Amino acid sequence: MNTALVMLGSNSHPEQNIELAIEKLSQYFEIEKQSLLVETKPHGKHYIGNFQNLALRILSEETAEETKLIFKDIEKEMGRSPESKTKGVIPIDIDLIIWNEHIVHKDYERFDFVKKCIDELKD
Repeated sequence: MNTALVMLGSNSHPEQNIELAIEKLSQYFEIEKQSLLVETKPHGKHYIGNFQNLALRILSEETAEETKLIFKDIEKEMGRSPESKTKGVIPIDIDLIIWNEHIVHKDYERFDFVKKCIDELKD
């Protein structure tokens, strides 16, 4: 079983979309733990509104690549598209940050809020 630390973020109906994303993720993965929800200002002028973000620790029987494909399918299902990103509206963003204790996404080092949420979930 693989352990993944994952960031979720939304600036479009964030509470509802993050809750729905967690529900959808739970259909594929065991969710072990959830961080506190944090609100952040957008990084980029084209984004509309602040983001709500949180981290999850999940267990996956899939490979890292298969796990990320499931994340992308959920994002698309929830309305994420290249057009929505261009317009600055993110219904849901799901990023794999740490896979089996290895940092696999630069946002862990790049954004303090990512590090803070992820670090809440480390044992």
